[in-house]
Amino acid sequence: MKTAPRLPREESALVPMLTLVLWLGCASVGVAGFVLPYLRPQPPAPVPPPVLAEFVKVELTGAPPPPANPAPALTELSKPPPLDRPPALPPPPELIPVAAPSPRIAFAVPVVAPARVVPVAQAAFRTEVTPSAVETTAAPPAPQQLTFGQGEGRQPLPEYPREALRAGQEGTVTLRLTANEQGRVMAAEVHESSSWPLLDLAALRAAKSRWRFTPGPVRAYEVAIRFQLNK
Repeated sequence: MKTAPRLPREESALVPMLTLVLWLGCASVGVAGFVLPYLRPQPPAPVPPPVLAEFVKVELTGAPPPPANPAPALTELSKPPPLDRPPALPPPPELIPVAAPSPRIAFAVPVVAPARVVPVAQAAFRTEVTPSAVETTAAPPAPQQLTFGQGEGRQPLPEYPREALRAGQEGTVTLRLTANEQGRVMAAEVHESSSWPLLDLAALRAAKSRWRFTPGPVRAYEVAIRFQLNK
């Protein structure tokens, strides 16, 4: 059997050294590629658009330029309306001559009117009363005598108060009533008391809330109510 020829000892030692040198060179190239910067491709810069210029011919004249916003002319519609004249004031009232204070006058006399102070010899001993100061009130009708339980309308008997029953209170109450046009009692008062407030109040309450008269003009009545215990 034949064996491969052996290389000399020097050649066999040279091969590993060359291999190591190649590996080291490749490694240094790779490290240099990571460490050292390199140029990357950049997009082209945009080209600015061309500037277009236009020449304008300007001629200067001596006339002034027109106003930018001319004021509109006033017309009849745009004029403000004329102001209304205030109404004429009435003439002032005549002043009444009033005497000046003196030791002979013990108290002041009221004057319901514009007045001016004058000597006693020139004073006017009168007073003027304006119509607004006069009160026009209709006089109440004269009361008509009414017998309780008889005559016009409906007159239910008042309820006898329990406290008055237990206390044995008796008496006569005289009321004055005013009936309106519908026949309802619109006002009532005690004209003569029975000397017992409970009996007076019971009579008033019954007349105001339960008594009715026939419709007609406003009327006034005077009626006596007797509270009496059955013995």
